[in-house]
Amino acid sequence: MQIQELLSDYSVVYNKLYQRPPREVRYLGEGWVLVNGARMTASELEQLTLQLRKEFDKAQASKRTVVQKLLKWFSTPRAEA
Repeated sequence: MQIQELLSDYSVVYNKLYQRPPREVRYLGEGWVLVNGARMTASELEQLTLQLRKEFDKAQASKRTVVQKLLKWFSTPRAEA
């Protein structure tokens, strides 16, 4: 994956997860990037992006579960008092 594509992918996933853009994302050269004040290699950023994507997917699954439970609760007939 190209460095600029990796930086863009990270920014998109970060924004989805935290509803705000990352503070700082830039290429430093020679395979190094700066992300939110942390200097790391491109491969470390790739791993971090995968981890954030997993967290986002987990949060989305949790929201779906809550919505499904609410829908089930509302669709269950209730006894009138």
